[in-house]
Amino acid sequence: MLCLALAAADLLGHRVNPIVIGLIALSTAPWSLPWFASLVQSLKVGTMELNFRQQIEAKIDDHERAVAAALSSGIGRPNLDSAAEAGTVGLSHSMAAAPDRGEAASLDATAPASPESDDPNKSKFGGKPVANGRKMFATVKQFPGSTDLYTVRVSVGSTDSLRPLADETPVIFYLHDTFAQRENRKLVKNGTANLEIVSWGAFTIGAVVEESNEVRLELDLAKDVPDAPVAFTSR
Repeated sequence: MLCLALAAADLLGHRVNPIVIGLIALSTAPWSLPWFASLVQSLKVGTMELNFRQQIEAKIDDHERAVAAALSSGIGRPNLDSAAEAGTVGLSHSMAAAPDRGEAASLDATAPASPESDDPNKSKFGGKPVANGRKMFATVKQFPGSTDLYTVRVSVGSTDSLRPLADETPVIFYLHDTFAQRENRKLVKNGTANLEIVSWGAFTIGAVVEESNEVRLELDLAKDVPDAPVAFTSR
């Protein structure tokens, strides 16, 4: 409104100059930019190139994938007692789960974890993320719109180029007990099996690769993901 008022004041003097045009463009930016972005792939000004559509589409895609991950297996709440003491507040943690295989499941995100389930998968899957030419690895990113939750993408692939993981090979991922769907069965596609989840803090993930010789893998998100945020690994 201020920009429009200033532009109008200049127009009263019957002057149309770059300042007036700039004020009008600035005042209409919240409405014009989305429309402009839908028409223009990128804009180059000097040495700076702005990729409007790619940036907007990437943000939308990240958000949709994060929400889908939360709905699929629920939101993990390892070390919930520490979170409660810290008074952590973020995205609603009462999101219902929608299991992959049509199994009935529900998530009570306010129920405290028992001391026995602090890290139930620890040392139960061989203790290492690499075994018999197979490897489990993960990336951790902040959940869009939340300061407390993180999206974790965990994958299983091959370390042996001569023995890649065959497509359609089943891989079972085992999560923390606070997830509504603790066991998640995924099939290998293009050489890897992938699972996306949403969690408040780090824990140990187990995986079983169902090949002729069954391979068991174990990934400690607090120690085995070097670039994970400290706020995530320290919980």
